[in-house]
Amino acid sequence: MRILSLFVDESGDFGTYTPHSPYYLFSLVMHEQDAPIKDAVANLDKKIHEHGFDPHAIHTGPIVRNEGFYQNYSFVERKRLFNDLLLFIRQIEISYHCFKIDKKDCAGSNQMVEKLSKQFAAFIKDHLVYFSSFDRIVVYYDYGQSEITTILTSVLNSLINDVEFRHVQPYQYKLFQVADMICTLELVKIKYDTNTVSNSEQHFYGTKKNFKDYYYKTITKKRME
Repeated sequence: MRILSLFVDESGDFGTYTPHSPYYLFSLVMHEQDAPIKDAVANLDKKIHEHGFDPHAIHTGPIVRNEGFYQNYSFVERKRLFNDLLLFIRQIEISYHCFKIDKKDCAGSNQMVEKLSKQFAAFIKDHLVYFSSFDRIVVYYDYGQSEITTILTSVLNSLINDVEFRHVQPYQYKLFQVADMICTLELVKIKYDTNTVSNSEQHFYGTKKNFKDYYYKTITKKRME
């Protein structure tokens, strides 16, 4: 039986536009379950331990901003952990797509849901032969935002025959943490393009060229258009 796993994470909220939260994104990470990642996961866990971190769900935004769990770690330690996950992405067989909206273009949360639903549905329809080639599709999401749950269930159930939805915790799956990193990097790409990167992001990633040539280039090699 051929099974496709879909891991979903988001960046932003469904509130009204503010300069602090101008965009909304959600990422879809696709992994064909017959492509093994067990060894890569074990290697990542080993590196996390060797670099002085306890087992946890890697959350890339706080790594960059030096917040929460990471506030007692040095810049070098945080960057090493970030790069460990980035290398993991490079080594495994996955693909992804990111759906994005500018909240200035939306009258409210209902229109945000509508625009994202149309983007998501268009993507699935464009690749319907691919998605239909699997016996089952399993969607992994933490149900963090009800609007995303609505988008996923309404679109996928209308276009795909056999879809299973699983409520997960981020620490359970490295690919969920990959979806988080992809959201982070896709949002930072927008910020570099619009000259709105924060001081902490500028410090962490360096110049726009450095960000694009190293960090962003790594993930875009996995992007499904």
